[in-house]
Amino acid sequence: MVKSLLKSWFTPWRAYLAEFLGTFVFVFIASGATLTNIFFNDIGGVGVALATGLALTSMIYAVVHLSGGHLNPAVTLAIWFSQKINGGVASFYIIAQLLASLAAAGVLLWIFGPDARQFSLGGPVIGAGVSIKIAVVIEAILTAILVLAVFATMVDKRGAVSFGPLVVGLVLTVSAIFAGSLTGAALNPARAFGPLIISQSYSNLAVWIIGPATGSIFGLIYDFLFLRKSARAR
Repeated sequence: MVKSLLKSWFTPWRAYLAEFLGTFVFVFIASGATLTNIFFNDIGGVGVALATGLALTSMIYAVVHLSGGHLNPAVTLAIWFSQKINGGVASFYIIAQLLASLAAAGVLLWIFGPDARQFSLGGPVIGAGVSIKIAVVIEAILTAILVLAVFATMVDKRGAVSFGPLVVGLVLTVSAIFAGSLTGAALNPARAFGPLIISQSYSNLAVWIIGPATGSIFGLIYDFLFLRKSARAR
């Protein structure tokens, strides 16, 4: 029994590697674009949002056939909540995503140097005048919208599956344009985890864990309202 369980967890090691590589590139580009804008002031907030959204789109397209293209612990949680993946595999997905975030932050520290620590290595920050409570709510709502896009176009096979990664990337882009100055618009614990841990700026890290984790519950809601209902109808 235990041997069979362990085998089911470790067999998809290529999927874990794909999640690591895709998440590494996403965090590296998203945080790197933020730092480039801070140090050189030649991209602008919209440029950072576009770089972030396009990086996510590109990486989902690149690894979706290998791992499903989660690249986000909140998405993995949403898919686990809806029983589309078992808990052991979901745990390894999340571990791979968080390790990738740490690795990306480490490379960014090497590229930009110690001065980048004061800017959280390009990780998300809470805007002036925004309370922690409001920041959590913003992250939760925007993550729920992201999860809706994932389920409606990538999990639900009746959706525009081939355009799924593009839709998800567009949701992240417009979210970053809207809330980049409010919460950093992470919508993804991995987007915050590595940069904030490596830069030792983790006092508000819980915002980008609790908010996205709360938003991930929408996956269960979508599954109940649309996937299970349609399955019974057939």
